[in-house]
Amino acid sequence: MRTPSRELTSTNNFIGELFLAQCEDTHVKHEELLHFLKQIEHYVFKFDGSNCEYEGCLSALASDHNCTRASEKLKTTVVIDFLFLNLSEFWEKKFRIAKYGLDGVNALLDGESKQGVSKVNHLIERMQKKLISWVNETEWAINNGADEAIIEETLQVHHYDNYADSMRKNLQFLMKLEQDYLKCLRDTKREHDFETFCMLMSIFASFENEPDLTFFTFYNAFNAHPKLSFSQLFYDMAENVGESAGVLGSVGFIAGHELSHTLIENANAPQLIPYFSNESMQCIQNQYQKTCDHFVEESCGAADNQIDENGSDMLGLQLAYSLFEEEYQGRMDEEYIRIQNLEEYRSITMEQLFFYSTAFVACSGRSQKQRLGDGHSPWNVRVNAIVQHPGFKKAFNCPANSTMVESFDDQCIIFGKGAPEMRR
Repeated sequence: MRTPSRELTSTNNFIGELFLAQCEDTHVKHEELLHFLKQIEHYVFKFDGSNCEYEGCLSALASDHNCTRASEKLKTTVVIDFLFLNLSEFWEKKFRIAKYGLDGVNALLDGESKQGVSKVNHLIERMQKKLISWVNETEWAINNGADEAIIEETLQVHHYDNYADSMRKNLQFLMKLEQDYLKCLRDTKREHDFETFCMLMSIFASFENEPDLTFFTFYNAFNAHPKLSFSQLFYDMAENVGESAGVLGSVGFIAGHELSHTLIENANAPQLIPYFSNESMQCIQNQYQKTCDHFVEESCGAADNQIDENGSDMLGLQLAYSLFEEEYQGRMDEEYIRIQNLEEYRSITMEQLFFYSTAFVACSGRSQKQRLGDGHSPWNVRVNAIVQHPGFKKAFNCPANSTMVESFDDQCIIFGKGAPEMRR
């Protein structure tokens, strides 16, 4: 946003001062002053023609011969009192989201990962079926009459892969902003900081519109229930990682994590599903706290605002590993690759590859600490907590006195046979 030469404090003051400058300018006609006010009615209050209402009717100010009084009245009437710095940061974020969204679609169109999108979609469909079968065996859900509602929420989740629609939404968002700006400039004299004024008007005209961040290239994935979205990086991995065990341990874990967000709740205040097991919640948090105690780097802890993320990690890995078991039945100990360590050779099995791949997506190379207000545990805690899965101990033949095994707590079975009963 271009700022005028004098210092600006807020949008209200800027608009009021701009009106005052025009009102006191003998070369500005009454019709031009009236048109300026009509622009505000249209872009800020969303009124057209003569359909304004109450304080949104600004035309009378053009007839007030006391310019200072009219200007002060306008400052208190226009309900857009933002500091310019805050407004600039707000809209920089929206532009950045639109750019990320377009970058993500362009990466799909330019790259070779369309098949990766299909693979991620297929992964989620398989996990949904698996979850439904588990819910049908979950005593705490059945005993509390929540099983059908949980299944319904699970069925609603879908992987959004309409990148043409995402591109259209982002282009429309940017084009409307530009069109409103150019129309305002066309209809208004280009003096007295009108370029800044028209930028403001176009911004407020689009205030309720949001760019689409369904496709993106940075490392992340989202569950905006019922829609799941993934980074282009995960589509590339699904497309190009040669061995399915590696895909399931990495992309499969991430997909399972995002799907699980719909079903993991704080038992004291469930949102999407009607009921969640308090025993399951406590098991999840106990494991994360115990892992934190063993592997703390800078700081960590199992707080209430982390229940959703912690539980989604656990259930997500359980889903991914279950698909791995089905696909590699009888081949889990099969050699994937043989590597040389000094003078010795060591085989990496398919099951070990699965867990190495999970660790890969959790690796940052930086010392980990708990960020204030963040619902995620530090990555070193997350990856060490989820590998309390019995498959990890089996894959690596962990001795009973190893640090990894010492950090294991009770196996947290959230859904399926072995989940808590919790009768009403």
